[in-house]
Formats: sequence, C-alpha cells, structure tokens
Amino acid sequence: KQWYQRRVAITAGNGRAKNSWHNPPSLANPIGYCDDFERLPDHEQEDNNAHLIVKRSWDIALVPLKQVPMNLFLMYMIGNTLSLFPIIMTVMMFKSPFSSLFSYKTTFQKLEGSHHILQKMVFILSNFILIAMALYKCNAMGLLPIHPSDWIAFASPKTRMEFAVGGPVLMS
Repeated sequence: KQWYQRRVAITAGNGRAKNSWHNPPSLANPIGYCDDFERLPDHEQEDNNAHLIVKRSWDIALVPLKQVPMNLFLMYMIGNTLSLFPIIMTVMMFKSPFSSLFSYKTTFQKLEGSHHILQKMVFILSNFILIAMALYKCNAMGLLPIHPSDWIAFASPKTRMEFAVGGPVLMS
C-alpha cells in the first residue's frame, strides 16, 4: 500500500511528498460550462417537443422510401425466372406495402396531434411506389396478362362472312 501511495505522489507532478490521492487539485471549469445555469423556460421545451414529434413523424413517413433501394437490389438478384424463390420474394414485395397501407392509421396514431397530413401523404405515396415496383417485377416475370394472347380463352370465335362450297367434280 505504501508503494501505491508513493507512486501517486510521484506521478502527481507537484514535487511534494504528501499523498495527493485524497486532495485532488482544483480544476478549471470546462469550456462552455456556466455556473449560473437556469432551467429552460417551458415554452422552449414545448417547442422542442413539437419539433421532436414532427421529426419522428417524418421518420415514420420515410420508412417505405428507405426500402426502395433494397427492393431494387432484390429485383435484380432474383431474376425473371418462374421458380419458388422469385415468386416468394415477389409476394413479399406486395405484402409489405399493402399491410402498411392498411395499418397506416395505427402507425400514425402513436404520435399526438393532427398535423401529420403531409407525412401521411408521403407514407401512402411511397407505399404505392413499392406496389408499382412489385407490379413491374410481375410484368417482367410474365405473370401479368397484358398481351391479347393471354385472353384467348375469353375471345369469341370469329363468325364466317362467306362460305365456299365446291361444285360437282367433272370427270372427263
């Protein structure tokens, strides 16, 4: 124990042989420290709280837009073949935006106030962007019936406008 106390006294650098462990030297206040700190007024705290609510609502509104690059990468990686993995990923690309569209009221219900109109519109629009990307992927895979040959079963047969009947065969 004496060795440790002597080491503290030596490394303290003050040249005295007394123990500086219990009496640390007084330090100057750090930059920006103020002794006469007063509490912020309540209106500034309310403004800060409202700012945080708006920031949180924008964070929630931009979540679907943050999924766009990931979905683009997945669309590239899964290809256009019809197999189990690409079909599952395409179904998930549809499921996520539809489920968030059906639950957008509960998503924004966590936040107080009714000033989230623009954020709700951005949230809904970005989910429609994700749905459009999923539709494009279905089109690229050939799952959307957009060609006339896809609807051949529902086409009515053509009616003949004229008939050609052969005459008797003349043998000479």
